Parts: sequence; structure tokens; C-alpha cells
Amino acid sequence: MKIAVTKLEEKSEGISELFLRYGHEAIIVSTMRSAEPSDPRPLFELCNLISNDKIDILIFTSSLGVERLFKIILPRKNVRIVSVGPKTARKVKDSGMKSEVIEKFSSDSFAGYLGDVKGKTIGIARAEVPNPELTGSLISKGAIIIDAPAYRLESTGKNIVDVLNDVEAVIFTSAKSFELSGFKPEHARNLKVLAIGQKTADTLRDCGLSLYGVGKGTLESCLVLV
Repeated sequence: MKIAVTKLEEKSEGISELFLRYGHEAIIVSTMRSAEPSDPRPLFELCNLISNDKIDILIFTSSLGVERLFKIILPRKNVRIVSVGPKTARKVKDSGMKSEVIEKFSSDSFAGYLGDVKGKTIGIARAEVPNPELTGSLISKGAIIIDAPAYRLESTGKNIVDVLNDVEAVIFTSAKSFELSGFKPEHARNLKVLAIGQKTADTLRDCGLSLYGVGKGTLESCLVLV
């Protein structure tokens, strides 16, 4: 089937091939692009701590976060790196570093996965979209958090509604991409509407949408549902 998928403009590589492996055609609608963070100081603070070997754990929630941070500095080999999903981990590997992969992205899963973080300094390179649940869960375990937006997301002006007559399903890859897509409950009609993960699903449901399925944080987990 033809499936519309929201994807960051810089992160569309390989999407068409992935969908074909599952027997589907991807109609990519890039509702967002990345830009420099509004305030670069937290990112440079994180880089300074990395330079002085004062970061114990680095968390990357996207491959773009890896790209933006590693353009400035590469951490030493003793820093534990944890990536959300295989694509982010591959970006770390391409930079010559090793990374652990956490498949399910939620504050609870992260806190449980990292184990004892009391007294550890954890850097998070992410999009300029706050995640107080994640930082709060780690702080509650005694970690010191350096929360550093590595990029912000801005609208491309592209509207997913323009392609809906040609597709049978829609996958939203983030709450932000949905908010910028122009999609409303009345557009759902007979479409299969999916969210890439629980946080995105919550946003869609809050807007009155009924979902066909919810993935586990990756496009692959969505594609097996359609």
C-alpha cells in the first residue's frame, strides 16, 4: 500500500527502501527541517564537559543529535554512549565510536536500562523539544543532567493533507511533525493512522484521533502493523 510518513527533511535517506522491504511505497512528507538551537550555550557547556572528561554517559535520541554534537567534539572512549534506535547507533558507529542501543524510548525504560546512575553526570544531546519526564526520571535516581538542545525544528510549510487522496495509511514520526502537518480528525476517513511511539500517540489521541496502531519507536515497528 501507499503510506504517507512524516519525516525530518535531513533524515529521509533510506526510508523508501525500508518501506519497499515491507512491500509498501513511502510517500515522504517532510513537515520539518532542522536549524541551529535558539540558545547554543547548553550545547557548548556539554562540549566543554566532554573535553574535560566530566561526562559519564551520553544519550542521543536521534541521529541528528549525534551529527550536530560530533561536528564539534568527539568524546573519549571511556564515555558510555546510549542511542535510541539502531539508526542513531549507526550514526555513532560511523563516527568511530561505540554505542549501546535502547529500542524502546520512554523515561521509564531509560531509567531502568541505565541502572545505578547516582552521582553520574549524563549529557543529553537532543532536539529543542523538552522532555521533562526523561530528565526528571534520571534526576530522581541521583544523576546530574546536562540537557543540551543540539538543534531546533522548524516548519517547512509542507502539508500532509495534499497527499491523503493517494494513500491508504499515515505514519506520524513525532508529535511535532503531526502538529505541523495540518492533519485533523476529519482527514482520517478510512485511513490507517499510526504513531511511531507512545508519546506521539498521546498527542494524536488528545486531538481526537483514533489510531490503527502504535509502534515501539521505530518505523519498522509500525510497518509490521499495516
